[in-house]
Amino acid sequence: MQIPPFGFGPSEAIKQVSQWLGNPALNHAIKEAAQKLGIKEVPSATSVQEVLRQAGKWLERTAEPWMAPGDPSAPRSLEVGINATGERFHPRWTAQPLSQNACRLAAHLHSGYSQDPGIGQDLQRLLISATGAADALVLRDIPTAVGLVVRAWMQDASMRPEPHIAPHVLLPRIACLRIPVSGTDAGVQLRPLIDATGAQVTEIGSNSDCLHDDYAKATAMHPHSLIFQATPITSTSQNDDYAVIDHARSSGSLVCTLAFDASLNDLDWTESKTPALTRRWDAGPDLFIAPTQYFLGGPDAVVILGKKNAIDRIRPWADQLGAHADRLTQALLHCALSESLQPESWAKTPLGAMLSTPLANTENRATRLAIQLQGLWPIQRTEVSTQAMRIGNGIWQSLQLPTAVLKIYPQSISAAKLSEALAQNQPPIWTQVYSDRIELVLRSIDPADDAQIVQALSKLQPAA
Repeated sequence: MQIPPFGFGPSEAIKQVSQWLGNPALNHAIKEAAQKLGIKEVPSATSVQEVLRQAGKWLERTAEPWMAPGDPSAPRSLEVGINATGERFHPRWTAQPLSQNACRLAAHLHSGYSQDPGIGQDLQRLLISATGAADALVLRDIPTAVGLVVRAWMQDASMRPEPHIAPHVLLPRIACLRIPVSGTDAGVQLRPLIDATGAQVTEIGSNSDCLHDDYAKATAMHPHSLIFQATPITSTSQNDDYAVIDHARSSGSLVCTLAFDASLNDLDWTESKTPALTRRWDAGPDLFIAPTQYFLGGPDAVVILGKKNAIDRIRPWADQLGAHADRLTQALLHCALSESLQPESWAKTPLGAMLSTPLANTENRATRLAIQLQGLWPIQRTEVSTQAMRIGNGIWQSLQLPTAVLKIYPQSISAAKLSEALAQNQPPIWTQVYSDRIELVLRSIDPADDAQIVQALSKLQPAA
């Protein structure tokens, strides 16, 4: 089944059928057919057209929240605006469309691209070649992925030290984090996801560290364990990666890394560096669980990347439980991944542009914006500063990038009111708000949106 082109939806189809019924020849044929079928009361064309007109109006009203602007003060779940907060990894921003090139994406979908049964195999091939993994699975979400990894490992007889002894999950306390999940404000915790599988969990280390000795004692006591890690972790100290790999190998254990900071490219943060996935295998983990909304900028799904024997244990469970991402999601991922693998294309995606834009670029733009905003009514003065800003809340607080920040001090209006006015603009503009100012963080603003910000502030007028 192919999706019809934009502009030809249910409402338009109903209108066309209604017009057909106005044809006298068609009306006569319907009455003749009804008589042959023994239908005594044939509805008139006028009555059918009226029913169809009412159905068309109902469909238009139903679709209006998604297709029309509506009340500008009312929040809309499908709203896409200008993110001037500097935070990309936040539930609100990760719901943005994959690409600004909607026409290209629509062309993929309209041609039946998402219905192609081979899209899953092609996506798997791309993931393997892009990440250096031996095999890959694309699943619905993080809780599903974590649950399948634990269940597959628990049922593997080769991982039991003794037939009657169930293997353990070793979970560093530093990794007992809250996982962002689409549709939940607070997210879900990793530990309850593992507990729900019935696995025996042993927490090791402290809330801020998990050292060489912690892994040594735990793996000696519980060989053939499943060891979970998580990156990035909001902490000044990191897990001893080499220690966990050494002890995992010597004890026959399996290491699974929940990698929110997975990337196809090397990323330089203010105080650290994240190597591309192709090099992260050198550290020795057996599996990576990488949420695609952070790995590629969306859509909301998760990939399990790893060694062939480890993925082979999980795939039957994914097949039995129907845990794979749907074909539409796979088609979107395929489109995003294909674009990201082209030369210099990753830096042009919303996520890639934010993470790779040079500091000097943001400074030049902030200075130009400050000059353009001089003399406007709501602005008393502006300042341009350079700061290291976090790219998200929660587990991403420790990952910061330097960026230019435009500080706007309002006059005759509070900072909160100014922020509210910008949020009600079309498109809405979301900013950082303080008691005496608002801040525009240039790193998360598309350069094409700079003019929109100037226009939005120019339109503001003092209340009568």
